[in-house]
Amino acid sequence: MIPGRMLHRLAAHICSAKTLELSVEPAIADLQSELFSVDQRSVFRRVTVLVGGYAAILKVITMCALSVSVATDDDRRAILRTMAWSLALTVAVTGLLMLPPLSIVEGRLSSIFLAGLIPQAVPLAIPIGLTFGIAFGMAGRTATRGITRVILLSALLASLVSFVTLAWVMPAGNEAFRESIAQTVGVTVPLTKGPNEMTFSELDREATIALAAGNVRRAGDYAWSFHLRFALSAASVVLAGFLFATAVRAVATRALIALIACFAYWVLIYVGEGLAVYSPIAPAFAGTIPVFVGAWLPNIALIATTILIVTWRSSRLRGSPTLAR
Repeated sequence: MIPGRMLHRLAAHICSAKTLELSVEPAIADLQSELFSVDQRSVFRRVTVLVGGYAAILKVITMCALSVSVATDDDRRAILRTMAWSLALTVAVTGLLMLPPLSIVEGRLSSIFLAGLIPQAVPLAIPIGLTFGIAFGMAGRTATRGITRVILLSALLASLVSFVTLAWVMPAGNEAFRESIAQTVGVTVPLTKGPNEMTFSELDREATIALAAGNVRRAGDYAWSFHLRFALSAASVVLAGFLFATAVRAVATRALIALIACFAYWVLIYVGEGLAVYSPIAPAFAGTIPVFVGAWLPNIALIATTILIVTWRSSRLRGSPTLAR
């Protein structure tokens, strides 16, 4: 996959031709040039270049969306407030998710240890931070179409960041994290890669090998990790769309809905895994649904709920006496 191609297509729908030519395309060209010049064996260097390049391109696309879609200064302030809340909460949740692993080494930190730990927390923290950021940032106001478009676009960009992290950063980070833990506790034997340390191609290969050997459970574990990365990447868009569909203005109610949605998403991940692969609570139900469906179960459930809410609200509006007159 050529880096930047997907973002170029997205930018073509949002930015003007002049901005595309002067800002987006040069940034993509710089990303590709720098990435191809990096030593292929230097995983962290490649990841750093990739994340930095994507961040620069996404910044330009976001600015285009703000200038095109938002008509008033009040709307812009609401969006900036939402983004500020989302960023602050994402950082806070990342820190909270890192606390349990940090307790293992009793505060003895290293750059390699943190580089391995942060990518594990960020893909989970991004959708949570964005969901609560919308709840607090949009306090007391109804979202206009312009605000909704920009924030949903921001959610899409957040999903792209999550995907990059899950696809490339996390496998290398997890491997470094396990090696750091092994050194801390004095383990010297070579470590075998688990599903979380594997790339997509490695997961697909190992799932095929395990299935050919008749180890259905192990093949299911690899397939689950493969599909869950794609599904989890989409969580930001799914949760943001659900929160907007509820159309609640009160901050407390909106925050409660955000909490319920995030908790339901987390629970459905384990339900999907139990139905598709294995659950110690109900092992008899393993294999009830395909692994792909199990991994996407949280997204499927929330998208279906969002559609039902939007349909119900539309039917109420059509039946309103005020609109009928």
